[in-house]
Amino acid sequence: MRILMVTSPIVSLREPFKGGTESFVVSLANGMVTAGHKVDVLCKDADEDNKFNTIQLQESAFRMTDAITSETDGQKLYQAAQFGLFNVSDYDIIHFHSYYHAMFEFAFFHQKQNIITLHSPVSERLALTHRLNSTRSDDIYVAVSQRLAKEWEPHISSPINVVQNGIALSRLPDSSARKDTGLVWVGRLCKEKNPIGAIRAAKSLETPLTLYGPVSDPDYFSEEIAPLLGEQIHYGGHITQQTLYERISKAAALLITSKWKEPFGLVTLESLSMGTPVIGTSQAIPSELRKPPLTQAIDIENKGSLLAAYSRALNIAPLDCKTFANAFDISQTVKAYECIYETATA
Repeated sequence: MRILMVTSPIVSLREPFKGGTESFVVSLANGMVTAGHKVDVLCKDADEDNKFNTIQLQESAFRMTDAITSETDGQKLYQAAQFGLFNVSDYDIIHFHSYYHAMFEFAFFHQKQNIITLHSPVSERLALTHRLNSTRSDDIYVAVSQRLAKEWEPHISSPINVVQNGIALSRLPDSSARKDTGLVWVGRLCKEKNPIGAIRAAKSLETPLTLYGPVSDPDYFSEEIAPLLGEQIHYGGHITQQTLYERISKAAALLITSKWKEPFGLVTLESLSMGTPVIGTSQAIPSELRKPPLTQAIDIENKGSLLAAYSRALNIAPLDCKTFANAFDISQTVKAYECIYETATA
């Protein structure tokens, strides 16, 4: 098949990735090429070692700002309008992984059935976008977890398929032969991801913790996180996937402390695939990834629960974590989407 995957004109698929969606799109697109398909990905840019081709939408040479529209928003809208004029007739499948509402609005001009994967919780703007889109189109919707599908059901008039995210297991390093007693936390450093909860947990355990990820809220980082850093609590930066994987593989456990309901939580799966167990909140770990004691959803503010979870994590065999993660290899995700693609082209 000839497949066009659509993110957003401003989404970069270069490492280090901004989040799990970007990492997943790269893995899925490469996996589709490996399976014999031709894949183009619409995005801002991507690393050169990928198997897929990239398509970029150009900004306007003219200023796109006015009294109510910023230059950034104006340029995004201009690029989305280009997509509405884009010739998609050569593609068998158009598969959306986009958060940007205007991409769906202009895609309607194509009068073509799309596959839309929902990667985010419901927001007011996206709910309006997909309520309208699902009413006036025959697009096929997919959610990355049962929890996310249930959250979106009231807003979408068509059935929602569920396909869990997968990872390219062949690209991951082996589990470290020697685990240390320290913890790692991975994600965007912002209030929703709750890195401060991880810091409090590590201090309660009197255990070293290293935070990794992009600083998406600089004020939050400088005012609330930076003062808590010290001898035991470190910020390791926003680093490439391979380096991050190596750091996770050596840790005693991964902490994930999100306050919002993670749509899937790809880092949980990545951690398990490298033999590192996960301790997190119930919001951070969807049902598909709950496998006690490999993944433990607890009240991290409860010291007793936290101590018990950490003690269990120290005694888990890395192979048990890896065995569970093997079921989520990207090849299985590719097969699931191929079935959906076949339905769309039948």
